[in-house]
Amino acid sequence: MTSTGVIAVRGTGQWWAWAASRVMPVGTRPGGGTGAPEPRSPGPTTVHIEHSGTARNIAQAGQIHGGVHFHDGDRPAPPPDDSAWLRSCWEIVARAGANAEMRYLSRPGESRLDGFLIVRAGGVDRDTAERQALAVRAGLGVLPSRLAAAPVTETALTHRVLEPFQPHSDGIVEVRKRLTAQRTSRDDARHPWLTAITPLTYQRQHWDSLWSELAGLPFPAMLSVGVAPYRIGPGLRSHLATRAADLARLARQGPPPTGVWSVPRPADEFAVTAHALVSDAARRYTDRAFLLRVSVAAEQPLAGLLGELVADTISARGDSHGFAAATPAVVRPEPMDVPTAWNNVTALNFAPLAAYDQGNAPEAIGDLERVLGSIVDLGEAAAAFRLPYRSAGKPSLFAVHPGR
Repeated sequence: MTSTGVIAVRGTGQWWAWAASRVMPVGTRPGGGTGAPEPRSPGPTTVHIEHSGTARNIAQAGQIHGGVHFHDGDRPAPPPDDSAWLRSCWEIVARAGANAEMRYLSRPGESRLDGFLIVRAGGVDRDTAERQALAVRAGLGVLPSRLAAAPVTETALTHRVLEPFQPHSDGIVEVRKRLTAQRTSRDDARHPWLTAITPLTYQRQHWDSLWSELAGLPFPAMLSVGVAPYRIGPGLRSHLATRAADLARLARQGPPPTGVWSVPRPADEFAVTAHALVSDAARRYTDRAFLLRVSVAAEQPLAGLLGELVADTISARGDSHGFAAATPAVVRPEPMDVPTAWNNVTALNFAPLAAYDQGNAPEAIGDLERVLGSIVDLGEAAAAFRLPYRSAGKPSLFAVHPGR
């Protein structure tokens, strides 16, 4: 019987199955070799099975030669745009109730990375879960022409991809959309706290510096970017509309505090910016979205600068000032949440962590803020979920497939 490389585990009330593919740029690797060493195995590994979470045409300037994008003129070519591919994936994973992840694993001492596309699917029995995982792996394996996907057919390697090392207690950080909270200046507000969520901005920034930093670490490390399909329902749309209307009221001058006092209440400056953000969210979050989790993990303690580099690479600060243009936040799990954070990585889960409130007062963060902080529209998702590529004039950090 041919091995598929699928791992299946019985959970509570159903089965879960994981499958992976190695993702490589297409082209001839200098020196002739195309193979890549497998990730280091730390010994016997286990796959956690607890499932947590609330959810559920490209034009490119220049020319493509051997998987490398060259650009005419003096300006450097932008990186490839994978947003159309990611949009096409939503239906594939949603139909199967699956989660997906792009995982970058370092090879200490080699300054190289391995890229893996991982999927998890469920089913009422083992066969159904495995078939679903294989179908999603095959569907996502139809990649842009510059890439090739090689299915992982050895279960031992799938185990090592899912859990390549044991993280240090200070070796996990997550990158989240930034939450900003402030007490309102208006005594006629419905709630004493106003909260804003800064969206991710897809700017097609190069990832070379981030990949180089990750590959250069002297210990095993990974960047894990997971997505799960999320359907926006009428309830969330209604809450967004209500919040937008409330902020619009506070962003304008209000009636005088009393009938005797004729001076109007001044507009709340925080509400002005927050209203623009929530109105934009109401416009964008209408149907399809993803849950998003961006995790950086390592066998040794992680310096905060690497997390900041991930945040700035995903969504750099905009031209304007203030929280509306802020980069994503880098959060470290509380000690009691480290096992949950690692389980999110190894099992492709999206369980919430206490650190997601980003140090804000508990009463400032409600259900709407937590949902908006966890989901991304398809454009935001493209900022964080990036496939490997080769930049012109630079050696590839990834193993290179010889061609199709």
